[in-house]
Amino acid sequence: MHLAALVAGLLALGLPPEIGAPITFDQAIGLASRAPAVAGAEAAATEQRRIGDSVSTVVVNPTLAVQPGVGRDPLDNQWKYMGETTLLQGWNLSGLPGDRKASIRAEGEQLTSEARAAALSHRLAAAQAWLDAWAAQQTLSDAVQEYDLARDFSARMARAAAAEAYTRAEAADAATYAAEAHVQAIAAEGEVVERGYQLAVAMGREAERPLVAEGPIPSPPAPTRTDWPSLLDAAGKLPAVAARKLASDADRAREAELRSSKGWGLGTGVKGTRDYLGTWGAQAVLEVSFPLFDRGEREAAPVAAAAARAQGEFQEARAVAATELARSLHEVEHSGEVLAAIEGELVPAAQRNAQAREASMRAGETTVLEVLVARRVWAAARQKRTRAQAAHAWARVKVWMLLADMTPGGAK
Repeated sequence: MHLAALVAGLLALGLPPEIGAPITFDQAIGLASRAPAVAGAEAAATEQRRIGDSVSTVVVNPTLAVQPGVGRDPLDNQWKYMGETTLLQGWNLSGLPGDRKASIRAEGEQLTSEARAAALSHRLAAAQAWLDAWAAQQTLSDAVQEYDLARDFSARMARAAAAEAYTRAEAADAATYAAEAHVQAIAAEGEVVERGYQLAVAMGREAERPLVAEGPIPSPPAPTRTDWPSLLDAAGKLPAVAARKLASDADRAREAELRSSKGWGLGTGVKGTRDYLGTWGAQAVLEVSFPLFDRGEREAAPVAAAAARAQGEFQEARAVAATELARSLHEVEHSGEVLAAIEGELVPAAQRNAQAREASMRAGETTVLEVLVARRVWAAARQKRTRAQAAHAWARVKVWMLLADMTPGGAK
């Protein structure tokens, strides 16, 4: 339903056309992928990479110890300066630099996958919201058209009843139907407003007025049944599922980092001395620390537990994703069958019945009430067609977007 037609429909109902900007389907999913939450997730991954890349391979900072003092010279009984200065550099011998880099890399991959999952979630929500808005607008267009016809029919019946061609009861039936069509049109307008605001919410945008779905309904290609088994096997590549696997990997990497931080260590340095006699000296310093008692168990325990939990969540997420993908693939076929039945059988049959009833009424063979019942059935059939079109388009769009956004080299 174009913007001009929507405005005309609202004016026909006597309602103010308080609607916002028109949005095409491609614009909706494009803007949703740049929503603030998605941008924040992507910025988090970028910041993590930027800071993580600057992490030094030297994991221990140098220390400088100064020990000033005084001593009494026994020869002249004078107090004189003495002291020591030690510069010490520590080194981890248990692979901490490599483990730290691996942990940073794993965390970055997790954040990147979570950002992809957030973007896909927003695009899916925007796609569904756009199709809901489109269906609401089409329903409003049908409702306005039916109201116009019902109002015209009611006026003709009122004139016919005044001329005693029909009874007052039949004219009242027609007036009731026109009033009912008016109420349905107003209700449809309310749904258009609600769906327009929901579309803005799904896109992460602030909107003072409801947005309008503009342009044709999407019709992406659907995979064939022969492709289904391979698609279900690849369900672990979906960003949200891959993120759970990467969360487990990141926790395991952090566990290794924490354990190696309490591993073997070496300290090397130099010490400068001066005694109270004024004699200067220099010494090499060598320290070795070994994990005899504390091997990082306390720090690693909660991280290891989180890794095990995340691994279980990944296994469940992969199974659920495969099931949901299978259901979505079946929904493409089912919704297409429903749409074909409505378009090919229900709507034409309801239209022929309504037209035949009106012709019979003009010939004096059918009552007004029977005509009104037939018109209600026809109007309901058109609404079912609109909803079926949106449902089938959503089923195809959902599968298309899921398959297009599977993470390359994701979890197996």
